[in-house]
Amino acid sequence: MPNLVTNRTPDYRDVSIRWPDHQKYRINRIIEDDLTEVIVQKLEMMLMTLNNEVYGDTDFGGNIPYYLWQTQLSNTNLKTLIIEQINTYIPEMNTLGYTLDLKLFDSNPTTDILVLEFVINGYNVDFVFE
Repeated sequence: MPNLVTNRTPDYRDVSIRWPDHQKYRINRIIEDDLTEVIVQKLEMMLMTLNNEVYGDTDFGGNIPYYLWQTQLSNTNLKTLIIEQINTYIPEMNTLGYTLDLKLFDSNPTTDILVLEFVINGYNVDFVFE
């Protein structure tokens, strides 16, 4: 008997996690079924989560505030850490294809500004952390 499960297209639908003040919020939108939008939601969640904030998975999270305000870290090392998180928690980004440009600016002696510019399947997604 053939294994029908392996012949199925992956289902990437997810619950919409956007709130009324979010710029991409759509009223009455409970399920997000556009793969690029699902990936962007996951990316937002991953980047804005600190390590140890997710019960049961202490490694999840981009840990961006820690790296911005606590330590001196090179652009290359920070980019590598973000790509490792993507490879582990959002593997469909690799299937769809993406690029990441990272820019780190010194704004004052205690804080940096980080700009992450993603292109995911031709869709530009930018994050700014201060």
